[in-house]
Amino acid sequence: MLSNLVQLAHQIENKVCRFICDNDTPIHFIKEALFQFQKHIGQVEDAAKAQQTETPVEPIKPVEAPIDVPTPVAPEGNEHV
Repeated sequence: MLSNLVQLAHQIENKVCRFICDNDTPIHFIKEALFQFQKHIGQVEDAAKAQQTETPVEPIKPVEAPIDVPTPVAPEGNEHV
């Protein structure tokens, strides 16, 4: 089967981006398709950004409370003069 196609092309620097559709595609279908492409690209960018910002977080180590050791007191009658 043969069909006529329409191509939109845009060149940025030395790269060409092309959009190809049937020649009888209504404009609102083309606009919706382009919107869906942008939406998909945005999701890919968001996923890449989220992956880059993920850094392993080390768990916070609990602070050990000081051990209360009673201060030794000399027994009565054993004071040095």
